[in-house]
Amino acid sequence: MDYQYDIFISYRRDNLTRKWIDDHFVPLLQHHINLELGRPPIIYIDKQLERGTTWPISLGKALGASRVIIPLWTKTFLNSKWCTCEIGHMLEREKKHGYRTIQKPGGLVFPTVIHDGETMPVALTVIQSIEIQECYNVRMSIDSPKAEILDDRLRPLGKDISDAINGAPNWKEDWQIEAVNSFVRQFHIDETSAQSEPPKFSDK
Repeated sequence: MDYQYDIFISYRRDNLTRKWIDDHFVPLLQHHINLELGRPPIIYIDKQLERGTTWPISLGKALGASRVIIPLWTKTFLNSKWCTCEIGHMLEREKKHGYRTIQKPGGLVFPTVIHDGETMPVALTVIQSIEIQECYNVRMSIDSPKAEILDDRLRPLGKDISDAINGAPNWKEDWQIEAVNSFVRQFHIDETSAQSEPPKFSDK
C-alpha cells in the first residue's frame, strides 16, 4: 500500500463550514495545486459529523495515508478531540522525519486561519500560516470580492503544498496503525474539555 491522499483537510466539523470548503476553498486550492503539481491533488475531507463507532477507524486510516494536512484554524478547533489528534499526528510525523530544520526547513502542516488566529497554540504559531479570515463567509458567492481575495491568497500556497507533496517521506504502514489506535482511544474517552495544545504521539 502507499499514500491514498495528497491532502487531508482538518476542520471543526459543522455543515456551514463544510459548504464553504466545498464551494470555495477546495475548488480554488485544487486549481492552484494542479497548476504546480501537473495533476489534480487527491483531497480527503471527512463528510461525517463526530459520531459513530466506525468513524474513528476510517478517519485514522485516511490521515495515516495522507501526505500533508491543512488545518482550518478557528477558535474552536482544539475543542474537538478529533482535530487535536489529526494535527498532532502530522506534527509528530514532521518531527520524526526531520522537518523544520536547517536541512529540511519545510513541513507537512499548513495552518490556514479562517477565524481568530490569536488563540493558536505556540506549537503552531512557529509555523508560517496563511490568514484568510476575511474570506470565510459561508454565504459569499463564487464571483464576490471575497472570493477574489481567497483566490489571491491561495495562489502562493499552491506552490508550497505541491513541493511538500512531491517531497513527502516514503509511506509507512505504522502511520495508519498509530492514527487509528489514537482515534479509537479518544472515542472511548468521555472527557470533552477543550485542548490547549495538540497531543503528542511519543515521548521522543
